[in-house]
Amino acid sequence: MNNFKKFKEYLLIKKIIVILRGISVNNFEDYINLLIKYKLNIVEVTLNTPHAFEIIKSLNTNYPEIYLGAGTVTESEQVKKLSKLGVRFIVSPNCDEKVIKESLDNNLVPIPGVFTITEVFNAIKYGAKILKLFPADDRGLSLIKNYKAVIPNDISFLPTGGINHENINSYLNIAIGVGLGGSLYKENIKIQDFENNLKKFAQLLHEI
Repeated sequence: MNNFKKFKEYLLIKKIIVILRGISVNNFEDYINLLIKYKLNIVEVTLNTPHAFEIIKSLNTNYPEIYLGAGTVTESEQVKKLSKLGVRFIVSPNCDEKVIKESLDNNLVPIPGVFTITEVFNAIKYGAKILKLFPADDRGLSLIKNYKAVIPNDISFLPTGGINHENINSYLNIAIGVGLGGSLYKENIKIQDFENNLKKFAQLLHEI
């Protein structure tokens, strides 16, 4: 089974990619242990996080339960470096042909950021199968519905940006999963507040 098939099947079960932007190199273990506890263990560490590569390396070494990816990846050279650190998927804020193709060459799943229909078709042309609709916000539901009418059936959307307790169920009805950032984890969030957020989303997932 190739990496894309594994990732797609796992995402369909877990439904959420947890985006850790700005997490501290000094205490990320506390937050990771809570993610494992609540079984939200598909994790994206963004590269604009201080010491991101160090954190990613540590997660790959010490937390085999984590299905690990990197986010805010904008250059193909970053992909080359990440491929040696154990990540399995590459998330970008934009649609970059070189990043997509470098990911595929290294058996990593590219998830490029798209918003317009031109970006959608370019991402598909470059080889991406899962597209990060970003920012999703209020327009995301209608955009996904409209785009799915004109793209191949094997292409899936991962809406990110503006996903919250109120709209997550609606998005999961039409998407392979969602990316959760600020509504779940924010830089310097207290560990108890983080766990409270995890409880809310875990409960919502059980109701879907």
